[in-house]
Amino acid sequence: MSMEWIWPALLAVLLLALLANLWLGFRRYRKSPPPLDYLKGVNFVLNEETDKAIDLFLKAIEVDKDTVELHLALGGLFRKSGQFDRATRIHQNLIARPNLTDAQRANAVYELAQDYQKVGWLDRTENLYRELCDTPNYRVSAIDGLVAIYQQESEWQQAIDAMLQLPHSERQTRRTVLANLYCELAEQLLEDQKFTSAGVALKSAQQYANGIGRVDYLFGTLYFAQGDFHAALRCWHRVRKTHPSLAHRVIGNLVETYQSLGDDKALAQFLQEERSVPREKLAFVLWSSALKDVFGESTATAMVCDRVIETGFSAPVSAYLLQMLNQKGLSSIHEDSLLTSMLNREKNRQIEYTCIGCGFDTKAMYWHCPNCGQWESFH
Repeated sequence: MSMEWIWPALLAVLLLALLANLWLGFRRYRKSPPPLDYLKGVNFVLNEETDKAIDLFLKAIEVDKDTVELHLALGGLFRKSGQFDRATRIHQNLIARPNLTDAQRANAVYELAQDYQKVGWLDRTENLYRELCDTPNYRVSAIDGLVAIYQQESEWQQAIDAMLQLPHSERQTRRTVLANLYCELAEQLLEDQKFTSAGVALKSAQQYANGIGRVDYLFGTLYFAQGDFHAALRCWHRVRKTHPSLAHRVIGNLVETYQSLGDDKALAQFLQEERSVPREKLAFVLWSSALKDVFGESTATAMVCDRVIETGFSAPVSAYLLQMLNQKGLSSIHEDSLLTSMLNREKNRQIEYTCIGCGFDTKAMYWHCPNCGQWESFH
């Protein structure tokens, strides 16, 4: 059964369950509204007049221990099916009822916070999550919700502060997230040229990093900005060796650093040894230009071809090789229609990175997957 049919079917079942409760209440206690409301409700459900059915049971059905779970289930169903306004109405109605237990009210508040978050009402969501931070059963979930909001708003210090409120055991399970939050803060500080604060943030990231290559990558960026080129080289080479999947990220940085030092011999050795190919345009230009300067254009082009055969194409690589082909700069081995077609196709490709967690494809490199939320999952 497709999702297109599942949601209406589940909705009808829940609405009928609530209306059945209305009927039973009338039969048992004679305190509920007359059967006319029950018949109206059934008619609304059968005619798919969902809003009218909701209005009826929100007004007519008393919220008690027998119906709270049905209300919550119905609200959750609306949210999952993308009907956020209806979900919000259900949960707001629940919270407004005075006869809820503390646990029931906390549950309804948490559900309403998720409704608000889905529609982007982040201020309201934040207030509700903060309220739930004082509720033991929802403290961890509320803090995770706050962290998600602050990540969305790029408020990295607030995200860190929120996560540090977690119990030690919970923080330990989120070490990678916390390390990356410190890295995000460090990047922000580096952009503002607040180097001392950036260094403090990166040292904090080290406490949680557990082998995360991004920390060394950013330490290299910090040292380079401060003019400590040898320290930057050590950091970026460490990234190459300990995180081969990130090697392409530091090639341009290493080329620029060797050039800043004027160390042509070390640069030539590095270019000869490194088999990865930069995927970003600026890094690729730095690398390919350095190859030409050190080895000459003909040898440089051959080296690019050899490495591309090993590692695959990217848009900058394809554009470069297509230019060489048009300028008759490639050997006859490469001058055939298949290569031309492939380069044209690859030059305009939209996928450069894929998340190993969820398979999300993207042209830009992300440290944090916008689809599944994993950190350092793009390769």
